[in-house]
Amino acid sequence: MTPVGKGHRSLNLALHKEFNLYANVRPCRSLEGYKTLYDDVDVVTIRENTEGEYSGIEHEIVDGVVQSIKLITEEASKRVAEYAFQYAKNNNRKKVTVVHKANIMRMSDGLFLRCVRDMAQKFPDIQFEERYLDTVCLNMVQNPGK
Repeated sequence: MTPVGKGHRSLNLALHKEFNLYANVRPCRSLEGYKTLYDDVDVVTIRENTEGEYSGIEHEIVDGVVQSIKLITEEASKRVAEYAFQYAKNNNRKKVTVVHKANIMRMSDGLFLRCVRDMAQKFPDIQFEERYLDTVCLNMVQNPGK
């Protein structure tokens, strides 16, 4: 767990940047013999790990008011999109779903979404879909197989 501190940069964030650990890959798979609420779960989440909320750009404007900047670049967006599609291809995955909030964060998530759409064109054998973050979170709780 990343400790919550004041005035110190996250060690995890520093390691991600230092070693260029830009793709956070999180598989979630049902295990045979272990009964859970849902069967046949097989999802891999790939998240950009150095930008967005992980850019670490924060400051206190005045006492009690803190600003956090969500930095998104075309370079990092293309890089993680390519990683996701290549991962899908290399691991016989059928679909890549981009999850975003471009309806609210039109510029930052909009740039990310455009980069993923462009990358999807280079991988025509991989099914591609777009979903809003809030909807995906609800679906993951109600029916992760969706």
